[in-house]
Amino acid sequence: MLEAASAGLGVCVAPWPYVTDDIRFGRLMATHGFLESGHEYVALRRARRNRKSVLFCDWLHKEAVAYMGSSVPPQG
Repeated sequence: MLEAASAGLGVCVAPWPYVTDDIRFGRLMATHGFLESGHEYVALRRARRNRKSVLFCDWLHKEAVAYMGSSVPPQG
């Protein structure tokens, strides 16, 4: 679907993370912007702290913050 839209064969509806680079480099346009999905993502871990799960959750949080700071979707 994204390849067809990039080739000028139509339009598509896609989540922002899937089209970030295509929009940034001008292969696709978000003519009507983006809507919040209303979804939230949660990483659950056991009550007993596990070093590996703490490291993973810390890394995941840092990555999410960095992504949101560098890749803000255009508003319609």
